[in-house]
Parts: sequence; structure tokens; C-alpha cells
Amino acid sequence: MEEIEILRKEIDEIDEQLVKLFEKRMELAKKIGDIKKEKGIQVLDSHREEYVIKKAKAQLNNKELSDVLEVFFRNLMNYSKKIQYDDFKKAED
Repeated sequence: MEEIEILRKEIDEIDEQLVKLFEKRMELAKKIGDIKKEKGIQVLDSHREEYVIKKAKAQLNNKELSDVLEVFFRNLMNYSKKIQYDDFKKAED
């Protein structure tokens, strides 16, 4: 097997794990949204978002990836908020 095939296989395995983790994260975001809806809490929590990004960046070994990681997490949190906003809209209908 060529080196590129070996590396691609490893990426495929990581992608598989990412899909599972993404799905789990979205399920948890939905549950948090349900709690927010019950308690009348707004979906957007900018302090929490900044904390999550700061914490993620601190865990990076390769600090050159810091900006890319921030974009990744902002997108991830945007999808989480979308799930929560969609649930809020359904409750209003």
C-alpha cells in the first residue's frame, strides 16, 4: 500500500469518529435547547461561545492552526444554535 493510501485510510478513520462526535454534540445541543426553552433562556450565550473557543485553542499543540480551529468551532456552534432556534420556532407554531 502506498504512503498516500495509508494516510487517506487514517483520515477516513478519523472522519468516521468525527461524524459520531458531531452527531453526539448535536444531540446534546438539542437537549440544552430544550432546557433553555423550558427556562426561558436565550439560545445565544456569547460568553459560553468565547469560553469554548478559548479552551479549544489552549488545547492545540500546533498554534498555527489557531485561526482555523476558531472558524471550525464557530461553525460547529452555529449549527448547534440552528438546531436550538429551529426547536424554538416549532414550539411557537
